[in-house]
Amino acid sequence: MISINLLDYKQELRKIAMQKIIINAMGSVLFFIFLIVTYWCFQKIEIKYRTNELKQLEGQVRELTAQTTKIQSMKLQAKRTEKIIKKINELRANQFQVTQILEDLILPVPDEIWLTSVRQLGIKEIKGKKIPLIFIGDPKKMKTKKKSNKSKNKVQSKQEFLEVRGRLFGKHSDETIVRYIDRLRDSSSFVKVFLHQTSQQQTGTKAVRDFTFYVYMPMKA
Repeated sequence: MISINLLDYKQELRKIAMQKIIINAMGSVLFFIFLIVTYWCFQKIEIKYRTNELKQLEGQVRELTAQTTKIQSMKLQAKRTEKIIKKINELRANQFQVTQILEDLILPVPDEIWLTSVRQLGIKEIKGKKIPLIFIGDPKKMKTKKKSNKSKNKVQSKQEFLEVRGRLFGKHSDETIVRYIDRLRDSSSFVKVFLHQTSQQQTGTKAVRDFTFYVYMPMKA
């Protein structure tokens, strides 16, 4: 009669089942490790791609920065050039105006008169000469202008006045001075001409008269 040992058979089945469980567990672990390695490789590739993209963006930013710097430099250069051209035009205009003023001052001088000095003065120097404000303009407007100028300390006052001194001989010296001043008042370069003072002295047998007058000549902006 044949006898079968069922205990050994069951043990074998248990071993086989245990081996399957171990194999499945190891397969799961290996698959999980594969997933981790794959994700790591993907991240490495992604980081490398993003790094290259960032470098490209940095290069573009550097190019744009360089272009912006050039544009700003060109703008500053254009502003400087514009200021220089404006200054040159102002100097040319002022030079022409000064030449015109000198011509209008000297050409009408009578033969009996010679000018001893011509000085250009500002409003503060004129006020120091104790000249009536009516010569300069309306006193009320001058006060208003004075208040407005206080708020502009950086603006330099223009020298819009001339102090002219001269001398002449002769009995009719007063008439000669008046005639000369009337000629100056007819000039378009001078707004007002004010005879400030005259003094007479005797040199030998001849009378010598010294005179001083002031001219107001607004300078063009």
